This record gives sequence, C-alpha cells and structure tokens, in this order.
Amino acid sequence: METKEITIQCEDGINLIGTIFKSDNNPENGIVIIANAFGITRQFYKQFAKFLSQHHFTVITFDFRGTGDSKFEIDSRELKLEDWGRKDIHSAIEYANSITDSNKIYLVAHSVAGQLFCLAENCETLSGAIIVGAGFPHWTRWAFPRKLLMLFFFNILIPVLGFNRKKFPTRMLGLSNENLPVSLVYRWAEFSKEKDYVTSNKFGLDVKHYHNISIQILSYGFDDDTYSPYKAIKRLHDAIPNSIISDEFLAAKKIHPKGVGHFGFFKNNCETSLWPETVQWMLK
Repeated sequence: METKEITIQCEDGINLIGTIFKSDNNPENGIVIIANAFGITRQFYKQFAKFLSQHHFTVITFDFRGTGDSKFEIDSRELKLEDWGRKDIHSAIEYANSITDSNKIYLVAHSVAGQLFCLAENCETLSGAIIVGAGFPHWTRWAFPRKLLMLFFFNILIPVLGFNRKKFPTRMLGLSNENLPVSLVYRWAEFSKEKDYVTSNKFGLDVKHYHNISIQILSYGFDDDTYSPYKAIKRLHDAIPNSIISDEFLAAKKIHPKGVGHFGFFKNNCETSLWPETVQWMLK
C-alpha cells in the first residue's frame, strides 16, 4: 500500500489537502472517497482507509475547506457549509475520475457529509454511497427530554457561544476534534432549524439531485447515537426517494460491548463486523 498527500483543486480556486491510499492490486476494486463529519479531520479515518486499501480499493481522504489542513487565507465569514457538498465533495469526485479508468467510485459520507453530498452536481455519477450517522437534525426528531436540549442548543446556545468570535468552541462541546469557524456552525444551526434542513426553500439552494439521484445507498445508524436519532435518519432517506437505500439501523451493543455511537463505526469497534460487510456491499 502506498500513501501520499494530494491537493484537490476546486473550481473556485480553493485547494483541499488530502491523502490517497493506493491499493497494491491492479486492477483495483474501485475508488472510495471518505467525506468527513462536522469538524472531524481526515486523520480520524486513517484506519478505515487502510482497511479498504488492504481490500484492493484506492481510498481518498480530504479535509473540507476551513478545516484540518485545508485552511486558507480568507475571511471566515465567507465560508458556507453548503460548499462542503456542492464544491468540496464535487471536486473530490472529479479528482477520483481524473486518476482512474474505473467507473467504480464510491462515497463513504459520515454525518454532515451524508446530509450534503447530494448538493454535488456530479453525485449521480457515483456507483454507490455508504452514509454513516447521517440525518436531517431538526430538534423534534429527538425523544423527550433530549429534544428540549436540542431546541436550546440550536436556538440559544450556538448564537450565544458564537457571539463576537471567529472560532466556535466545538471541541469543548465534544462536537469535533477542532474548533470551527463560527460562520460554518451558524449555517449548520440555520439548516437544523428547518424540518427540511438544507432542502428547505428558505435557502434557495439547488437541491434537485436529492430527488433525482438514483444509486444504491447503504445507510448505517445506531441506537446509541445521540447525534442522529432514527427519525432524523429517516427524514434524510425520504429526501432521496429515487435511490435504493439499505437501511441498517442497528442495536449498537450487539456489535460491540462498548457500543458504537456517532463515531465508533470508524474505530476498531467495527473492524471485524461492519467493515467487512461494507466491503462486501461494494463488491456485490
């Protein structure tokens, strides 16, 4: 297996820093792009990427604009969360197409990436997608009393903690492994206040691919994931009506004694269970 740092150039001139894990096998089984959760850098997915590479996939990881190694000199107020889907994921798919003759390109989209990947103009060219812990997070989709906490979080806590700051303390709150620009967190809260999330008419975004995309999707959710309750996951599924979705909402303790939660899929918790299952799903 060969690994090297890469630069993915976006159409608006932004460069995303990534890593490619090159399979030793030729021909390869395909290319897998891993798109990160909110405020999580690509290093978190290293072990999963190595596992896929050992199973003869070439794997691309990258940091979204404004995060990790993809920080750049720009007014943070100009950062828009939707650009992670319509520009960054789009450019990662373009990059994957540029380095292979294979028509097998898969996306593993964790959390917010699963919410946003249908904003990419070329998402319909994917061979398939695996979405993990991804849903439309309106506060009404949590059970009582947590739904009250989420109502407070999106409507009061985020505006207060972000006031007069450039960076939001997402790390302190356990939301990410680095603090994010306030503009990104505010936009996430704006989306989350709407039941239709990013597809709401309020935002005026081009969301036609949510309806038009027609691919195979494997969706993982876990009953101990406090970030993505099943009602939120189901609402995302409903927004993608023409894709064939394998809905795997699982009892986490049956997978690992410590559970899975929002991040455990990409840790050793699932290396002997769901990781091989994911490989087999892509190979079928």
